[in-house]
Amino acid sequence: MLSEILIIIIGAVYWLLAPAALQRFYMQRLSLSFRNPLGQFVRALTDWIVLPLRRIFKGKGYDWASLIAAYLFELAYVFLKLLIVAGLAPFTTPLGVARWLVLAAFGLVITVIILMGVALFLYVVLSWVAPRDGNPYAGMLDVMVAPWLKAIRRHMPLIGGVDLSPLVAGVLLQIAYLLVVYLQSMALGLLH
Repeated sequence: MLSEILIIIIGAVYWLLAPAALQRFYMQRLSLSFRNPLGQFVRALTDWIVLPLRRIFKGKGYDWASLIAAYLFELAYVFLKLLIVAGLAPFTTPLGVARWLVLAAFGLVITVIILMGVALFLYVVLSWVAPRDGNPYAGMLDVMVAPWLKAIRRHMPLIGGVDLSPLVAGVLLQIAYLLVVYLQSMALGLLH
């Protein structure tokens, strides 16, 4: 029972920090302001790790420090979960360490897909209930989701005046999730 409680706590911390680091990366990629409540929250959660990493990893056009921070959070999350479930045994061989690194890489991609799905869902809900002009979150979500939907809208016209691009994006995200999980199981199978 204690191990399940620890995994829940570790998961809660992970799902607070890793999405914040990924959000920071994406907001900077889109040149979104951090002077809104979401941006301030993201910075407050990630400054302690991103700012030192920026001294080491300087990249043009991308905030590599935020992306590396997200991967470090994923590594810690997978490490602690495996440690609780299996002890140190998985980390005693080079193959075990390789499996840990692969699990973390695929885990981060899965987290990105889940976060994209959540952003898309919130975008759709807020588009129904909150006007974009008066709601800073709706406007920000609109900017964040627009690149994905624009690509779909180019190939898919309105049907009866209804924009189905969010639905198509949701289906594509589900397919991407299944593909990544399948590729993860194949990659881990190769590392036996």
